[in-house]
Amino acid sequence: MGRHLVCTILERNYKNSKLVLNYMASHPEVKMANNPLPHPLVVCGMPRTGSTLLYNLLACDPACRALLYAEMAQPVPPLARSDTTGQMQRNNSLQGFREMFITLGLNGHLRNMRASHPQLPYEEDLYFLYHTGYNWLHTMLASHDDNELLMWLENDINKKFIYEYHKIFIQMLNSIDAPSSHWLFKTPYHTLYLDEFMHHYPSAMLIMTHRRLDDALASMSRSASVYAAPYFDNNKADTAIDIQTVVKRILHLLDTLIHRLVKFRRNHPYIPCFDVQYDDLLAHPINTVRRIYNHFNLSWSEEFETTMSAWLRDNPQGKQGRNSYTLDNCEMTLDDIELRYNEYISMFLGSQHSLNIGCSMTKSADSMIHSLESPSEK
Repeated sequence: MGRHLVCTILERNYKNSKLVLNYMASHPEVKMANNPLPHPLVVCGMPRTGSTLLYNLLACDPACRALLYAEMAQPVPPLARSDTTGQMQRNNSLQGFREMFITLGLNGHLRNMRASHPQLPYEEDLYFLYHTGYNWLHTMLASHDDNELLMWLENDINKKFIYEYHKIFIQMLNSIDAPSSHWLFKTPYHTLYLDEFMHHYPSAMLIMTHRRLDDALASMSRSASVYAAPYFDNNKADTAIDIQTVVKRILHLLDTLIHRLVKFRRNHPYIPCFDVQYDDLLAHPINTVRRIYNHFNLSWSEEFETTMSAWLRDNPQGKQGRNSYTLDNCEMTLDDIELRYNEYISMFLGSQHSLNIGCSMTKSADSMIHSLESPSEK
């Protein structure tokens, strides 16, 4: 069953990439038009740090353009948001994937996935990067730790095609339904290739979300386990070993992501970036968004604020369920984290959140990470 799911997803993503590229090839006027993309506002940083909440609040701005899950899952033909009939038809046609989960007896897994990451109309642009073969979850499912897919994903060389496709995709949507102010992107996994991303979007306004690493790592480990579970046979005696392998691999990927984030900020101190603390966001969500808009000199409106208030009222934390997690599942301690990620903590989680360029990165003897040691980030 797991192989069937992987093959179904791979086939769908390949089909979508082919549809997008063929559409753009048959509409050369889209790329030739002298209509530069508005400066994008980009939520990145670490996963499980409140980025989904922040993204959905930012998407409440009627002057911006966030990505709908439906238009990434079924992108051709591109539809304007005002095309309510077309949007409804597309949403109905996308029920097939959910029905497949139910038919395969995976409805319980689907509920767990929604508890880990709620199902909402707006989604992160990672979903159409899947069209390029960029899929972190599939690296978790390979049979060997030193699998080629994981090594390719973590290597930041030769990723130009990913963001060429990203820009082509956005140009396609922009030609049908452009924002009056800016595009809004979001995925923590842009952090793996921020230099390449900024090459394609040099005017991007970056927002990086941060949270205590013991919470962020434990939460992401739990999330990866939940998303990987449908691919394994729960009747096998070694399923728990398979899931623990997923945890080990996601921690390795997060290790690469953290080091690369630190390297990017150290090397590019003058790129516009706004840091958001998880606790601040939860305590003062609308004020946090207001500070972001002030920082980037974006226009605020009463309609925007009213829509955010309504969204917060209608989507309380845990509405679609909750997943519990502890650091014990990661086989790491607070001391391990503080030693290995000293520079990240100094940069973003200290009292002043200032760049401490003189810090050195100390590696712990943590077995979960050293069994798959990261490539040098020097």
